Amino acid sequence: MMRKSNFLESKLTLNLRQTAAGDLQLPASKSISIRAMLLASMGKGSVTIKNTLISEDTLVMRDILIELGISISFLAESSNGSEFSSNGVCIISGSDGFFPGLEQNRRITLNVKNSGLSARTILPSLAFMLLDPRANCSVFLDGVERMRSRPMSELFSVLERLGSKISFPKQKSSFPCELSPGVRRNITEIGIDCSKSSQVLTGLLQILPFLNSIFSTKIKLLALGTIVSRPYIDLTMHVLSKFGCSVAETLPGQFFTSALGVRSPKNFTVEGDASSASYFFASACIGGGPIRVHGISRDSKQGDIKLLDVLKKIGAEVRWGNSYVEIFRKGLLHGIEIDCLEIPDAAMVLSTLALFCDQPTKLINIASWKEKETDRITAVVQGLERLGVSVYREGDDSITINPVTCLKSAKIQTFNDHRIAMTFSMAAFALKNEVGCVKNRVLQIENPECVEKTYPYFFEEFSRICSEVVPVITVDGPTASGKGTIANHVGKNLGFNVLDSGAFYRSLALIIRWENIDEGDHCAIASRARTLSLRIEGSRFFLGADDVTMLMRDEKIGLLASKIAKYDDVRRALIMAQRDFARLPGLVADGRDMGSVVFPKGALRVFLTAKPEIRAKRRFKQLIEKEIPCTLNDIFQDITDRDNSDYNRSVASLALAEEGATLSIDSSSKTIEEVVEIIVSEYKSLS
Repeated sequence: MMRKSNFLESKLTLNLRQTAAGDLQLPASKSISIRAMLLASMGKGSVTIKNTLISEDTLVMRDILIELGISISFLAESSNGSEFSSNGVCIISGSDGFFPGLEQNRRITLNVKNSGLSARTILPSLAFMLLDPRANCSVFLDGVERMRSRPMSELFSVLERLGSKISFPKQKSSFPCELSPGVRRNITEIGIDCSKSSQVLTGLLQILPFLNSIFSTKIKLLALGTIVSRPYIDLTMHVLSKFGCSVAETLPGQFFTSALGVRSPKNFTVEGDASSASYFFASACIGGGPIRVHGISRDSKQGDIKLLDVLKKIGAEVRWGNSYVEIFRKGLLHGIEIDCLEIPDAAMVLSTLALFCDQPTKLINIASWKEKETDRITAVVQGLERLGVSVYREGDDSITINPVTCLKSAKIQTFNDHRIAMTFSMAAFALKNEVGCVKNRVLQIENPECVEKTYPYFFEEFSRICSEVVPVITVDGPTASGKGTIANHVGKNLGFNVLDSGAFYRSLALIIRWENIDEGDHCAIASRARTLSLRIEGSRFFLGADDVTMLMRDEKIGLLASKIAKYDDVRRALIMAQRDFARLPGLVADGRDMGSVVFPKGALRVFLTAKPEIRAKRRFKQLIEKEIPCTLNDIFQDITDRDNSDYNRSVASLALAEEGATLSIDSSSKTIEEVVEIIVSEYKSLS
């Protein structure tokens, strides 16, 4: 087969969607996870941190602590094909105020990648420990190119005032840098400019009780200027209190503690991430809801929970329950002026939510967006303009977004920033009366894998929430049971869209051949599957602009598709793409795990089967009509062998599909019309 060019870039295509509803379990808070991990590593004794976020940023902190001699292990929570988990259990043995790796006579190299919180919290910890006489090494720190340009001068200035010895191989007061053993200076207070980032203050607050133990007097921290992202400081103080260190704000911006070190708890539980919740709060407003978000309570110390107060002003209804919140739209969404000072991360989603409001939305106090993983103000403005939106930028602290009647198909550049990717996913929703205007509008998100920084399974969950409100009929069953034929007839009868799940595996098989991906490398195949962009138009299948309908029928492609379909991580990677086909007025999906894994909450889950000898005769007839040589005995043997494999395999087992079915049909003695009538009648009785 001729090898195609690598025409599919690292991008994710989101089809037009209209509704959103369902239940969601939040990933754990990144901010709390990293704070707890660092405090546990500096404390005394072993700490079990439950519900820890497992993401790119927390793994950065894990790797740093391991390199510094801390014993730490991550145990991932189990997940199945329909529910994803990015949380786990983290067990850390504390160092009692001094990382053991710093005693070794060597040069330690640490990579913070693009984790600003990891960088600004580990640096103060290292600095104060390198003032300890036991310190006998240097520590070199670096990160990605963006980290080298993020504001760090204030932190380095403070550390040098403490007595830290810091060198800068490239540029003063920026990454990369190297810390060496220093000589502590006698000081009583430290002033910190908090106008650009609260993370410097957070880092110093976390070592404040340890500074008390090595300096002759109790040290005060003085926040100079307006503290941006003030809620994150309150969150730091809250986590410190759980580690036995009470920090008092004796005067506004003046922080003090009498504690000498921290007292680690045996167990600590991380709550759900309010910043991650913001995208589903917005989805409920746009898509109607209700969406119930589990894992967060109304007394949360996370500042981003205040986004709900903003959404109520815009037009949302919010209802709190026991460790969950439910949100839905109660009317029109209203554009208003919004102060984003205390919700810097959650406020990002307001830039796309504004598209669905009845009048312009103005976001003020957003200057901190410029200092994040990318210049988020510029990235947001650029993305909105690509969508055809009129947006007015007022300096570096305010933007005004005007509503539109139609959006353009657009490719959104994320600049490898997770919040840009998640924010612009909201633009996949249809505006009021837009479906007829741009029937085939799609949204493409570049580098979607950047969400792994904080929410590895965001897009899978986003597609699930958008599909669960759509009526879905699944038709699962063994080989040659007639699933595809029945699904097409049911879809035509009800006017529903039809999904051939096998097409995803056959199209992925094509790409594997075209791009010379190792057929046995399931990790590489799964990675490629996450950016699969398959378009179905009637009975035709397209990859990009290429009609691959005939190519997908090639026998070798079919065999390869069967092979890769047995890989668990590949099947999981394709779940989002399959769920994305659930669009109004409804969907009929056929396969082997449509009802058990992909659409477990489908309106009607059918398991279609027939006696092996009947299925063999049907398949024999089909092949003879196509003038394909075969024997009935060979086909019967093949069907029985595949049945045995499909029922007993650990991935997408037919046994699970049969057990979870709400309607089982043996078609051995039934016509196509009779089977279709049974399914349609059952569905209508449920509606």
